[in-house]
Amino acid sequence: MTSTAEVESLLADHSDAVAGIARLLRRTLLDGHPPLVERVRTGWHSVNYHDPAAGFVCAVFPFADRVQLIFERGTELPDPEHRLTGSGRRVRALEFADEGDVDPEMVLEFLDHALDVGARVRSR
Repeated sequence: MTSTAEVESLLADHSDAVAGIARLLRRTLLDGHPPLVERVRTGWHSVNYHDPAAGFVCAVFPFADRVQLIFERGTELPDPEHRLTGSGRRVRALEFADEGDVDPEMVLEFLDHALDVGARVRSR
């Protein structure tokens, strides 16, 4: 399990705005789904989240001007409002440039779908 100090170390060189978005996403994910296991990946410059049943589900990637919340199986998630970005074969992301852009309810809805997809894939 990652410590808050490890997360803060990862965010240390980022603006207050970017760090604030990342912290809000972190709280949303961990409060919304307590079984998630958090791990800082310094090589990826991310905070990754694993679920016991679904495996690697998502990660928070802070950039200079925004934060991406990527979903490992994002192409399989319902996205009727076209909020997810990306063009790869598997991963999709929600992007946030301002803390006010983070809607915890929407984030948790995507997380719930990602957990369902991950658990279904792992149970095959």
